[in-house]
Amino acid sequence: MTHRAEKVAELIKHKLNSAMSKDLMEFQLGLVTISKVMMSPDLRIAKIYVTFLGNKEPIEKCMDRINFRKKHIRFLLAKHLDMKYIPELNFYYDDTLDYAEKINKLLNEVKKETPDNDQ
Repeated sequence: MTHRAEKVAELIKHKLNSAMSKDLMEFQLGLVTISKVMMSPDLRIAKIYVTFLGNKEPIEKCMDRINFRKKHIRFLLAKHLDMKYIPELNFYYDDTLDYAEKINKLLNEVKKETPDNDQ
């Protein structure tokens, strides 16, 4: 990403974190956090990676709810950005935390199965 795209991505991330926390309360998705924003070189498309904390719903259902509100979220973002074009928003689930937890469990299992060589 270019320096400008990085700055715009960071600005969008900051603005969306505050806007989405207020706007999506009615869906009871828990804490919705924007973990990463990637911009296209022309700044017309934003890939937004989200995580959910304290959520009991399946991830697919949560993503459907966010995508249902995509136009409204873009409208809210437009109020807070001074840009010629407001980028198209594409939401993706960020499974980094799930992946890290899975790796940690596997490492703990291996550690339990390996006999101590210190004795």
